[in-house]
Amino acid sequence: MRPYVDHDWKAVLDLCLRAFAPACESLERLQGADLDWRRSIRRELRSVTRPGEGGQLVVAELQGSIVGVVHYQVDRKAQSGSIGVSAVHPARQGKGIGSLMYRHVLGLMSAQGVKYATADTGADLSHAPARCAYEKAGFVAVPTVHYFMTLRAPGSRVPRRAPRQSRGNKGR
Repeated sequence: MRPYVDHDWKAVLDLCLRAFAPACESLERLQGADLDWRRSIRRELRSVTRPGEGGQLVVAELQGSIVGVVHYQVDRKAQSGSIGVSAVHPARQGKGIGSLMYRHVLGLMSAQGVKYATADTGADLSHAPARCAYEKAGFVAVPTVHYFMTLRAPGSRVPRRAPRQSRGNKGR
């Protein structure tokens, strides 16, 4: 584990694009839209690698290759921390790298006086490895709902889907 340096950019971007592809492609299929997720990931990574932007980016290296990356932020005033972008190379997933990265950054946070930490991930099947790694590191899941909607340009046709009715919300 070591801090990100500028010459890691290409390897980190490639790793994240590969690791996030299943979830992003699944979301595109669900929405029936091109979400331009590769550009969004590139932009997000650029924002967390800029000096002075807050937080730290750490890479996991194995035999000279970057196999994982994790971003974290600390709010010293609130004594809280959060894990942001994190990914493990698909060929290395399930081998404990995610758990190792999380334990590492949680130790760094603790050393800075952090009392609690948060992490967010998806509830779909493609995020199961991330949920498993967070739980191995000691995180407890708190159920939430995250809604997504594709907006269309004015005048364009928006495909309508039939509203879903849940058991507890029949017709309300």
